Amino acid sequence: MVKLSIFSGTRAEYGLMKNLIQYLQKDNFFDLNVIVSGTHLESEYGNTINEIKKDGININASFAIPPKTNSKIDMAFQTSEIIKFVSSNLEKFKSDYLIILGDRFESFGAATAAHLLGIKNIHLHGGESTIGALDDKLRHAISQLSTYHFTSAEVHKNKVIDLIGSSKNVYNVGPLVLDALLDLNFLSYKEFEEKTGYIFSKRNLLITFHPETLSFDQGISNFEKLLKVLANSNCNILFTAPNADFGSAKIIRLIKEFCAKHLKRSLYLPSLGQELYLNAIILFDCVIGNSSSGIIEAPLLNSQVINVGDRQKGRFRFGKVMEAYNDIDRINYLVNKVLNCDVYDNKSIINFKKKYLENIPSKKIVSILKASI
Repeated sequence: MVKLSIFSGTRAEYGLMKNLIQYLQKDNFFDLNVIVSGTHLESEYGNTINEIKKDGININASFAIPPKTNSKIDMAFQTSEIIKFVSSNLEKFKSDYLIILGDRFESFGAATAAHLLGIKNIHLHGGESTIGALDDKLRHAISQLSTYHFTSAEVHKNKVIDLIGSSKNVYNVGPLVLDALLDLNFLSYKEFEEKTGYIFSKRNLLITFHPETLSFDQGISNFEKLLKVLANSNCNILFTAPNADFGSAKIIRLIKEFCAKHLKRSLYLPSLGQELYLNAIILFDCVIGNSSSGIIEAPLLNSQVINVGDRQKGRFRFGKVMEAYNDIDRINYLVNKVLNCDVYDNKSIINFKKKYLENIPSKKIVSILKASI
């Protein structure tokens, strides 16, 4: 039996790995341990550890790290705590392998811990680019620390091969969100309202904006431009929380101030959870911000997307994305274009399932690991 651990530090990567974790837990070939930390244990970000438990996943180790975001040094200190926490648990579980996803500093800390212990890393979603964020180099560093690689697109597979100088153990399985989308419980507008308290109007916008960690002002000026446009718009708006990076506290404060001023048509929910968030992508007229969900999930579903700023600069788009850049006039033009066009008829689910029904990344990963480790 292969002793395998998997680490999750945020709602975003957990949502992508959920099906994979469930497959691994059911397979007797693996002795799986789930390690949870980061914002999963923080009320400000939705206490998403409860979502993990609700999904029937057994958590073997958890550790709260206060998500201080007042200065850049906070992320460095938090990374050191992750390294200590993950190291002690990997040693306790006598793990042979550790699975990590993406590019977050939490994932980098976990991958570093495993590497220093001589434990092989299995990296998901490597080879991607977010030139406007610190995460870009962290993702590539994790790839360098890893033995197995599962990418979301052929272009990302080729990037990983270039990074590590070898094609050995590098596999393109597609974006892991395909698992969740193919297994999604679709909600009506009424069901979404009952579960969230959000009230739909004729036009509805979903906003997720993260700090641009390489920007001189963490991208706050871009978010303020977006809020200025939204203040003059005729629509209802749902905000979700940013990542716990330097600058996120100010973004949350600005969101709360906006919602207080526009109480009747705006709502802030720190975390929707994966099922509700994916349904929101389908039900809302447009996804706006700088989240990877606007680069991967929403384009896959043929939903309308406005990407703001430089955070996702250089990243492969999985479909059509409207680029607002850093220009308030451009943001205003695109938002009004969405709000003034005919009601968007999203036939994405039917087309999506026809295209991807036989393409389930998590099952591919489990099959490849069982054959090669």
